[in-house]
Amino acid sequence: MKHAQSAGNIELVDHEASRDRDAVVRMLQHAFAGDREGIEGWMKVGGEANFRTLLDSSRPAATLLRIPMGQYFGGRSVKMLGIAGVAVAPEDRGRGYAKRMMQCCVQAAHNEGWPLVGLFASTHSLYRSVGFEHAGHRFQYTIPMTQIDAGPHSRERVVPLDPESAEIAECYAEFAARYDGTLDRGPYIWQRVKSPRGEEHHPFGVRDEHGTLQGYVFVNQKRRADGRADVNLSDFVFHSAAAGRRLWALLADYSMMSHDLIFFGGPTHPALLLLAQQRYSIVNKDTWLIRVSHVKAALEARGYAPCVRAQLHLDITDDLVPANAGRWTLSIEDGKARTEQGGRGEIRVDRRGLAAIYSGLLTPTQAANVGLASGDPAALHAAGSAFAGGAPWMSDHF
Repeated sequence: MKHAQSAGNIELVDHEASRDRDAVVRMLQHAFAGDREGIEGWMKVGGEANFRTLLDSSRPAATLLRIPMGQYFGGRSVKMLGIAGVAVAPEDRGRGYAKRMMQCCVQAAHNEGWPLVGLFASTHSLYRSVGFEHAGHRFQYTIPMTQIDAGPHSRERVVPLDPESAEIAECYAEFAARYDGTLDRGPYIWQRVKSPRGEEHHPFGVRDEHGTLQGYVFVNQKRRADGRADVNLSDFVFHSAAAGRRLWALLADYSMMSHDLIFFGGPTHPALLLLAQQRYSIVNKDTWLIRVSHVKAALEARGYAPCVRAQLHLDITDDLVPANAGRWTLSIEDGKARTEQGGRGEIRVDRRGLAAIYSGLLTPTQAANVGLASGDPAALHAAGSAFAGGAPWMSDHF
């Protein structure tokens, strides 16, 4: 039996090593109000080898899904282990199994060299207790179809795309690298873009004069009771204002039979900046969290502004992963960083504060304001330039 992490009679094991698959399915059914067929279908998409089961004296007590992928920060993809499907059987809730499982998960991620662990949380207090912190947002935009007006646009031909085409992923990667927090998608996330919750979305794209894909949308129509429909997007990507406006014109052509357009993004999705009027509503659907599971790997993997040359002296508190804790010197030059243990420890930050600062959700000064960091005000302010960027966001959910 292969163990990810163990303590006493509690151990986190590969799902394939678990002897009681039915117990795992049952936990997921009760946690997410799903039927057996739906849960088993989801497990197949996630890959059963990516599930982990917490055993208490060999009895299945909790489960989760690991989703290997990446996340863009500073223009570079950082390996990130997504977590979903955290579940405990109803009769076992309140016994600390979820927290113990997440502790084991974070420790295993560190041992495997994952820089980051990320998730969407149903209860933030649980995940904060093991070092996760708010790191970015996912908003839902609703735009009346009759209010879509991106102004004059070019007449490049819009073409249907093969959803399995590699050029879609290439187009997305160039776009996503410009925005902190967006995912470097793996197969699981791409499946959710193409067919979220089993609802097929159809891709349409715009090419330049050389035939290169400059932008695309994945579109689905959901009929209302009155016979009209809402238009739902699972992805809205473009490389230029001209391509973005052409895609808006495509979407506006659905207005004859549609009420609203609905899609997701950050505090301001770049597509919204192309609209002539700000006649839409925004709802904060989710605040996602990350955990820095491997300090050295995380700090050295993300990108930094090429114009920044700095040396930061950090003193990090992390009682769950002792190898992360202590004083670190972070040297930044030419858009890259080098870390070494030691230094003056001018900026004191706990594991949660490090997550929020790393993503760019909070500056070090702002983190100090809410008790997640401390230090000399001048040092805190200077450190803000190292992690500066736009507000972190993602359109995906996992």
